[in-house]
Amino acid sequence: MKKGKTFLYFLFIAFIATIPLWIQSSNTIDDFSHDGQIISESIPSFKIENDQLVTNEPVKSYIYQTDSIIFTFDPNGERTIEDVKQDLIGDIVGIAFLENGLYFSIPGYPIHFPYTQLNGLTSASFIDLILSVQSFGSTLQILTFGMVFLISLILTFIYTLLSTLFANVLSMITGKQLKIGENFKIVLVASTLPTLFIAFLNSVGLVPAFQIEIKTMVTLFIYYLAIRAIPKGKK
Repeated sequence: MKKGKTFLYFLFIAFIATIPLWIQSSNTIDDFSHDGQIISESIPSFKIENDQLVTNEPVKSYIYQTDSIIFTFDPNGERTIEDVKQDLIGDIVGIAFLENGLYFSIPGYPIHFPYTQLNGLTSASFIDLILSVQSFGSTLQILTFGMVFLISLILTFIYTLLSTLFANVLSMITGKQLKIGENFKIVLVASTLPTLFIAFLNSVGLVPAFQIEIKTMVTLFIYYLAIRAIPKGKK
């Protein structure tokens, strides 16, 4: 393949790898939109002023959990960020108003906002923010796909490059004189079937153990089948 076709094929492989990630992200957004409305009904009246969380009346700390969100409201200092982290399992989104700050976590991306940065925030404005996810659902889907595709491009390049290094060693052992650029192209095409198979499994919610290692081994096996017909010492 020429460089142009190689680049297009690289985009194709990255697109395949994006599909399960996007499905998971889309489901998270849809669940958050639905459960956010439920959570908003339980939020007591509050405001943040003078770097503190202030309620209109004494409120007991509580935890409200739905299928996709764990909401913690703890103005009394009964829980810590570590306690909240232990509550989060799988794809659950965590929102916690703690004594000293707001802790927000989507899977793998925790963020902590001290109340010094949130002065002026009220329960009404926070509820509006949660409900706005439902209003901008389609826009968020597009933005999510763009972000996930960008991440997939980076991961696909890293995976293909590392697999190419192993393939380069394999080509030397088998006596083939292939340049690293040629090996990159062959590995890219050889990764098609395992990428499709892993993407299919992940799309239906199945995540095999050691799937990266399995994908690499299958890719290198297909690579070996592709180069074994090449005479030794010749391209």
